[in-house]
Amino acid sequence: MVKKLPTLPIGQADFSTLRKSGRLYVDKTDLLTKLILEGDYYFLSRPRRFGKSLTISTLKAMFFGKHDLFNGLAAEHWVREQSEHPSPVLHLDLSAFGDIESPKKFDQGLRYALQSFAARYKLSLPAEDDCDLLLSLVLEAVHQSSSQVVMLIDEYDYPLLNCLDDVQKLASLRKRLRGFYTVIKACAEHLRFVFITGISKFTKTGIFSAMNNLIDISMEETYAALTGYTQQELENNFSFFIEDALHKNIAQTKAELLYKIKSYYDGFSFDGKTKVYNPFSILNFFRKYTFSNYWYESGSSTFMETYCKTHNIESPEKYHFISVPKTKMAAREIEKTDPEILLFQAGYLTIAQDRGDTVLLDYPNQEVLSALSEMYLQAIYTIPDYHDVGKRLWEAVYQADLPALIREYNAAIAALPYHDFSQDKHRQQRDESFYRSLFLMLLRGCGLQAHAEMPTCRGRSDVVIACPQRILVIEWKLAKNATEIAAKRREGEEQIRSQGYLEPYAASSIPVNSAVFVVDAQKRQLVL
Repeated sequence: MVKKLPTLPIGQADFSTLRKSGRLYVDKTDLLTKLILEGDYYFLSRPRRFGKSLTISTLKAMFFGKHDLFNGLAAEHWVREQSEHPSPVLHLDLSAFGDIESPKKFDQGLRYALQSFAARYKLSLPAEDDCDLLLSLVLEAVHQSSSQVVMLIDEYDYPLLNCLDDVQKLASLRKRLRGFYTVIKACAEHLRFVFITGISKFTKTGIFSAMNNLIDISMEETYAALTGYTQQELENNFSFFIEDALHKNIAQTKAELLYKIKSYYDGFSFDGKTKVYNPFSILNFFRKYTFSNYWYESGSSTFMETYCKTHNIESPEKYHFISVPKTKMAAREIEKTDPEILLFQAGYLTIAQDRGDTVLLDYPNQEVLSALSEMYLQAIYTIPDYHDVGKRLWEAVYQADLPALIREYNAAIAALPYHDFSQDKHRQQRDESFYRSLFLMLLRGCGLQAHAEMPTCRGRSDVVIACPQRILVIEWKLAKNATEIAAKRREGEEQIRSQGYLEPYAASSIPVNSAVFVVDAQKRQLVL
């Protein structure tokens, strides 16, 4: 008899709806109970599609005392006691305020939210134009008529992330938000619990300067798995899906399947110790049983695209294993946030290792590296049909057809606008690393595995492409003009031999090939 699989909660961030419909829920309520019992004001930073909104919604149901939704969950006892004296909850999702282009737009959204909140407790909204004063009056009135208010703020940084390229809008909204958070701090006597989430950690919003009692749990080991799925949670909660995937021949063995899933979707770490899977990607994988870039395809981070364009962010290869002082990981001003910090907060980089005073950042998994490559190809270099180009490159690797490989790559290079090579660009866009990085992005952009700087005991090979039929080791060289091409090719061949770049694959059961790719800097193309 075929087991009926649980319903997956894809796209469902409302805890009440999720539980009432009997959908799969990975229980995080033990950590949420701990939060409530041990503190009052919290901040959590996590990438998009990582469970922040579901966390907020779960807290909302807990404080409302909806005990029937928590049967069998860790917080069942706490919520049952809470149901005897439920708390009023003011839930503000700033992304639901619409396109916030000015303080006026923010105030319109806030006023509407306060009106709904006051009506729930049969209170009339005071006739007050100042929204900050209105907020304090409403919190006081609800406290007096009921009890202290629980305030849950989701997507606190949404207004700022959508205007990173507009200095005037940014300054205006930032000033407005600082006033908003100052009021929240001043209303402490009317608040029982405050929980704020977002992607970034920016100081000048006032969230950290005005609310100096806010506990940032974003990088705390205790709450590292508050969102996302641990390996144990994956295997326990998705066991039926794992079995189903094996029946569909997604992999030959359970160990092989788990390894593939881990390579694609695991590796996120917010404390340098605990590893978690991207929940959105895992849910979609078990819906389709296909390895794909679900996270990026669900809607790219517009603010990251904007940031990359306006700050001339360097190529993705720059951010492999980058060491960062812990002091830089704390909340900073938008203007002083380094690219690697924003990449970390957005979910493109993760903490690979905690080294005390510093952390080592790297890409968490194959999906994220592919996602960043897609973003570059689509938004930065605007290469048309990059998926098809990547697949044709892969086919050339499969056939060991180096002329075709070079031809397809040169066609992609030719599609780049000339100003990408102009002298006012970063040096990396004109040297060997630029051409090599673009090659890797084209392969990764269509979901294929290609590795850079692969170490041997004597050095690092530039590029290694591994597929079931072949391993291709490539050394890249840049010739300033046509007269250097032959010498650069000989130099690359000697480097492959002397540095032992093929030695790690000596026992391979599939063909191993090597090649030297020489770029003619004047013609801006690879040459045979």
